[in-house]
Amino acid sequence: MSELERLYNILVEILGESKSGYSEGQTQYEFPCPHCIEKYGNGEIQKANLSISLSKQWMNCWKCSSEGDDEMHGSIKKLIRLFGNQSLLEEYFKILGSIKESKLYKIDFNEIDTSVIDREKVKFPSSFKLFKPNEKNNYGAVKYLKNRGIGWDIIERYGIGYTEKETENKKGSFRIIIPSYDSVGELNYWVGRDYLPKSAKFSSRLKYDNPKVQKRDIIFNEGKIQWDADVTLVEGPFDHIVVPNSVPLLGKALNKNYKLYWELVSRANANINIMIDGDAFETAKEIYALLNHGRLYNRIRYIPIGIEDDPSTLYQKGGYKEIASALANAVRIKEAYLIQ
Repeated sequence: MSELERLYNILVEILGESKSGYSEGQTQYEFPCPHCIEKYGNGEIQKANLSISLSKQWMNCWKCSSEGDDEMHGSIKKLIRLFGNQSLLEEYFKILGSIKESKLYKIDFNEIDTSVIDREKVKFPSSFKLFKPNEKNNYGAVKYLKNRGIGWDIIERYGIGYTEKETENKKGSFRIIIPSYDSVGELNYWVGRDYLPKSAKFSSRLKYDNPKVQKRDIIFNEGKIQWDADVTLVEGPFDHIVVPNSVPLLGKALNKNYKLYWELVSRANANINIMIDGDAFETAKEIYALLNHGRLYNRIRYIPIGIEDDPSTLYQKGGYKEIASALANAVRIKEAYLIQ
């Protein structure tokens, strides 16, 4: 039995048989939606509203989505957590591991599908600790955050912590850790910022550290996004924690191979702001042109800020008032300027 058929059989255990039944090599299937059945009764069993892609490891119920209900939109992992059990989830990850190692499967990236990947569990560095109120013995980590204008409210809201000296991964020592959680509350990424003075004995030459995860496959703090409100794209986590309803790009890249792109295109219901570093206007234009089409047309905004600034430094200067002032200056970019 192939890995794809084993994945299909897990879905059958949870959802019943698909509309078309299993076919070798097929990756797209339609099933009855269990959420619709719970909501409207057994009459929904004969319908196949729930579309599942084995190649993208993604699901979406078109009926739920049309009613503004996100319950049945997301990863297959989310589906198994909602309606399956732990043994099915463990089997699911074993199969993904087999697919990753198998020479029989090579699912390439294109504009729609992303590869079937083993979403291995991301772990914090071994010395990771959450900050505690009035804590002093943290090697200057709180002082570093205060110097950036970041207080306890933000630390607590985003579960920010720090590391001490690491024995296994030494480059992960003495870092502020900003974690990211997926739509079902599982850790999917973190960014570690060196907080020691450059003159300190253990200060790292690498400013940032992070787990070895494909950035295109995750959305940083996906569970915190309000898709019906304006969403602001920023560059890094320190920008993200000071800009309301923001998503960090974890750099400056965004294209059609990114999960974030497809979520924005399908789920964003208000404006999308681009608020990246002031010296990166050309990059902002590229992202603007990428998103300004279809249902997002004329809903993309650019947030101009000083050439030496980024959202984090704006917050450091004037707090949320400074951020709100910048967001209030959102503008459209004339299409003539987007033509290369």
